[in-house]
Amino acid sequence: MTAPIRILLADKQPLTSAGLVHFLSSRQDATILDEVSEREHLEQMLNRHKPDLLITDYNLQGYITKDDLRSVKEISPATNVLVISADNNKGSILDVLQLGIKGYLTKECSREEIMMAIQSTARGEKFYCHKILDIIMEKHFNPEPENFDAAVLTSRETEILTLIAQGKSTQVIADDLHLSPHTVQTHRKSIIRKLNIKSPTEFVIYAIDFGLIKPK
Repeated sequence: MTAPIRILLADKQPLTSAGLVHFLSSRQDATILDEVSEREHLEQMLNRHKPDLLITDYNLQGYITKDDLRSVKEISPATNVLVISADNNKGSILDVLQLGIKGYLTKECSREEIMMAIQSTARGEKFYCHKILDIIMEKHFNPEPENFDAAVLTSRETEILTLIAQGKSTQVIADDLHLSPHTVQTHRKSIIRKLNIKSPTEFVIYAIDFGLIKPK
């Protein structure tokens, strides 16, 4: 039998905290090790338990902050973070996601979504509820004009971006365009630098936004 996911809970809202404790108490695949009652106890609790997962909310006054979330990996490298928050500020949510937070749910999510998020985030996989995904997609599809311009790419880079977005490998692209793999890689690095691409998925997102490929 797989060992249960070891969770540290940091949410000072009594109803949320009690609800999660009650929900997880009936499960054999996850267990809450402890609860963080005060912000200054977070580091101590992380060091003591080295949990697989920290479930927290940074949007509670006088409690866990974004800076605290940033420091979790430094304190306990094996601990992933799942945020469950009622924050409605899109800019604030995006700031948190840029910290490398793997999981983010709103406090309106179902039990099924919460359990899926716990399992995925504990494994180091990303899990976002629909509201958070909408915010991410809105950011990608409606970027700041000054930071998003297809003209910054050369015609060759645009061609290679399209092929990358179609899922073609470096070798296949090199063969298709009669280039060396090294040249393709050089163009790829230039595209990443110019568009500030941070993940493979963003090649597809930018290609769709530029009208180079159609969304499936």
